[in-house]
Amino acid sequence: MLDRVAIVLVEPREPGNIGAAARAMANMGLSRLVLVRPPAHLVPEAFRMALAARPILEGAVVADDLGAALAGFGLVAGTTRRGGAGRRGRITPRELAAELPALASGNDIAVLFGREESGLTNGELQFCQRLVTIPSSAGFGSINLAQAVLLVAYEIHLGAESGKAQDVVERRRAPTADLEGLYGQMERVLLEIGYLHPENPARMMRVFRRLLGRAGPDAREVRALRGIFRQASWFAGRPGGRPVRSGGCGTRAGDTPRAGRHDRFPKSP
Repeated sequence: MLDRVAIVLVEPREPGNIGAAARAMANMGLSRLVLVRPPAHLVPEAFRMALAARPILEGAVVADDLGAALAGFGLVAGTTRRGGAGRRGRITPRELAAELPALASGNDIAVLFGREESGLTNGELQFCQRLVTIPSSAGFGSINLAQAVLLVAYEIHLGAESGKAQDVVERRRAPTADLEGLYGQMERVLLEIGYLHPENPARMMRVFRRLLGRAGPDAREVRALRGIFRQASWFAGRPGGRPVRSGGCGTRAGDTPRAGRHDRFPKSP
C-alpha cells in the first residue's frame, strides 16, 4: 500500500524542511515525494536533514502547477489547521489511514502539505476529496512542516500494517485530471443555464466538489456526467431551449418565480 501514497509539499520555503520531511517519510516506509514550486532542494542543508533519505530527495518529482502534479491521483487529501465554511468535514490522520488500505488497492493517493507560514489556500484545497487536521493544543496548533509529515505518515504506516490482515479492494476512481475537467465543464454549463450566481460560482461549486468527492466516481461515471452537461449545454443553445437567466443560484429579494423554474438549492453553508 505504501508505494501508492505520495507526499506533496506545496511551495515549501526551507530546504531543510524538505530534507526533514523526506527523512520522516523514510522512517514510515514512504518513498514518493512531489514538490510544487520548491526552492532549490538538492542542496547541503536538505541533504543534512534527510540523512539516509537522500534517495527520496533525489527522486522527488518537481512541478510548477499543482493541478498537473495531481493529475494521475485517484484520491487527494489536504492537510489544514483552519476551519471555515469551505473546510468542513475534516478528519484526523488516523481516520484517513483507516480508509487507505482499501483506496490504495486501486488508486494512487496524494497527501498535500502547505506552506510553513500559511498552509494550503482554499483554491488548493478544492483539489482534495479529504481534509485532514492533526489534533493539537487549542493554545498552539501550529506544527512544523516536517513534524506534520511525520505524524500523518506514522498513521498511514500503522494503517498499512493493519490493512495487511484484511482483504480490502476498492475500484479505481477517476483521476484528478478527469474530475477537474468535469468541474470546469459543470461550472461553465451551470453558469450558461443561469443556475450559478455569476459573481460567486465557487460557493455552490464547493457543494458539488464535496458531494462528488464523497462519492468517488470512476472514469466511466465521470464521462456519463460530462455527457449530461454536454447535452444540457446543447439544449440550452437551441431556439426556444435557452432558459431565462435568473442571475444565480437562489431567488434574490424582489424576484418573481417563473413558471417551470425548478426549485433552487438552499443557501450553502
